[in-house]
Amino acid sequence: MDYPRHHRQSSKAAVGSSSSSSSYSSSPSPPSPSAKSPSSAQKQKMLHARRPSLLSTAFAKEECTTINIADDPDGPPRLISYLSSSQGFAWNPELFLPSYVDFEYTPLEHRRDQVHEICLSDEDVKKILPRQ
Repeated sequence: MDYPRHHRQSSKAAVGSSSSSSSYSSSPSPPSPSAKSPSSAQKQKMLHARRPSLLSTAFAKEECTTINIADDPDGPPRLISYLSSSQGFAWNPELFLPSYVDFEYTPLEHRRDQVHEICLSDEDVKKILPRQ
């Protein structure tokens, strides 16, 4: 196989050189002796308490649907699996199913979703919102 000349030269340069200024490295460089580790007071400043998440549980929940599209019930299954809901979205099954599949589903416009109420006390609101 014949490679273009510039490609062959660049591959030789990459193999033959071991420059430390390369942006690609196979091992991390050792720490320099002049670098100091942070003191315990600085480490305490870097660590902080994480506030509780305000996101709904729907963002962490995923639901998958599996459909057997085989014509013969005694034959081997032909399965299609897709995400029906993920990341807070209910995905449209028409995106994942072939057009020839006769599959009954409730369109998203007519589907009833459970409502999650979020109740905050005045103390919670003061913790969340910035003080003026």
